Amino acid sequence: MFRFFVRLFALVGFVVVLVAAGGGYYAWRLWEQREPMPESIVLDLNLDQPLEEHGAGGKLSDTLFSRGDTLRDIVDALDRGRTDPRVKGVVARIGGDRFGTGKSQELRAAIQRFRASGRFAFAFSESFGELGPGDRSYYVASAFDRIWLQPVGLVGLTGLGASVPFARGALDELGVQPELRHREEYKSFMNTFTERGFTEPHREMMEALLGDLQEQLVSGIAQGRSIDPAALRQLIDRGPFLDREALDAKLIDRIGYYDEVTDAARERGGANSELLETADYLDAAGPPHRTGPTIAVIYGTGSIQRGSNGVDPLMGGTSMGSDDIADAFAEAAEDPDVRAILFRIDSGGGSAVASESIRRALVKAKLSGKPVVVSMGEAAASGGYWIAMNADKIVAHPGTLTGSVGVVAGKMVTADLWNRFGIEWGQITRGQNAGMWSSLSPYSESESKRLDTILDDIYGAFVRNIAEARKLPAASVRDIAKGRVWTGSQAKALGLVDELGDMDTALGFAREAAGLPRDADVTLEPFPKPEPQWLQALDLITGRSEARSVSAVLTEIHPLLRDLGALVRDPSRDTLKMPPTGLVR
Repeated sequence: MFRFFVRLFALVGFVVVLVAAGGGYYAWRLWEQREPMPESIVLDLNLDQPLEEHGAGGKLSDTLFSRGDTLRDIVDALDRGRTDPRVKGVVARIGGDRFGTGKSQELRAAIQRFRASGRFAFAFSESFGELGPGDRSYYVASAFDRIWLQPVGLVGLTGLGASVPFARGALDELGVQPELRHREEYKSFMNTFTERGFTEPHREMMEALLGDLQEQLVSGIAQGRSIDPAALRQLIDRGPFLDREALDAKLIDRIGYYDEVTDAARERGGANSELLETADYLDAAGPPHRTGPTIAVIYGTGSIQRGSNGVDPLMGGTSMGSDDIADAFAEAAEDPDVRAILFRIDSGGGSAVASESIRRALVKAKLSGKPVVVSMGEAAASGGYWIAMNADKIVAHPGTLTGSVGVVAGKMVTADLWNRFGIEWGQITRGQNAGMWSSLSPYSESESKRLDTILDDIYGAFVRNIAEARKLPAASVRDIAKGRVWTGSQAKALGLVDELGDMDTALGFAREAAGLPRDADVTLEPFPKPEPQWLQALDLITGRSEARSVSAVLTEIHPLLRDLGALVRDPSRDTLKMPPTGLVR
């Protein structure tokens, strides 16, 4: 008993120390902010890093342990800066391809708004891909006034490509038999396990996706650099470019070093201009959207699962828990100050059951009188589209990956694999289909029929719900479903989304839905609201925050883990999952 109380008091003492440390850190940050900001500021943005969609605003762990800038931090700094008379311009450091087309387009839109306010924007890169792809990083840079490249750097503008692994041969060698079903022919999420190469529908879909994404890239760069699109296509076929070649082709404006571009930025900003990094500027100036009627913001990012939000250690980044997202909708719906809800989605899908729980929460929020506008990020496909379809308005980037209206399920039969190691399993069952979920035997005829019935029911519900929510004929939905992934621009033409644009575009529609002018000042309030710091301290102690820290490391090796993870993930859990679009580069 004595030891119990010793441990208890030690735990309480540790919590007190941790909370005090957090409070002291906050006090120090507040003291820092009392020092006046420079009268002339140039924002210093680091885009040479992986960008998570958003941070956990108000989290003690984020206060004590820096997580790096997020996409939302960068956009907020640009949007706050364009209305701040002290901010004269921006310098951004850009490297290789660190993010997909959707995030690239979100950044480009923010830069264009910043420039439209009359401020300058310089992009600097040591190399747009060092012996690697740099198409999307250069795509972002082309939205700036001027592009600087360090000597010996490259412009890795070579065009987009995709690589998809097919492991059927390896599974055969191991004695693993994939028993997987899908609805319908374009739902190729499980092709990694079942095929030795592209099927015709899979190849057709991939070529259409890459073709549209490539044209978006060409159009954006051509406009930003004032190059004829046809001439740019010819340039891409000659890439990658050495520094002098890029200058001669007018892909960059100057060859120079980072200290030279910052000197030029200070000179352009005027006397006594100082560079401020994103976090320092936002700490001192505060984020945008802090006054006016309240619009709730709910972030749904990562693989969709039942239960709580968490981390996806194999796939990298976060996972979206249906309980937490549903609670956020309920909390926002019950808040009398909330005029509308903005739901930002970045997900390739996951559990059908979890997706339906989130969809129901969205519908209930609408029934309570709160309009819901969806903003799609990199992806809102399969389960990611399921949770979006009932919104009052859906806004997607042209390069968002969406659709994938289909379903997959099945199992890996591992009996032969065990036998190769001299391990045999005995099974005793009661019930004709009791062995349905076992990985030791293929589906029996009866089990196979039940699985097909389940898949048909989920797929049918998906199609019916889309037809009702989007006011489309069911036959038309079946034609554009079939598990096919579409870009945002393709999806708009098909009626799956309403408008093309970034999160700021979606915010404009949320204002209108709330009965406000499209450019009205509003307060953006994240839901769910952060927990008290003493609870967050307990969270740190219990280790869940350590898992989030590990996730940040895994993000660096995420592309490899994404494909390896697909080989070991339980396929029965991801009934609504977008097929892998490959290592798009």
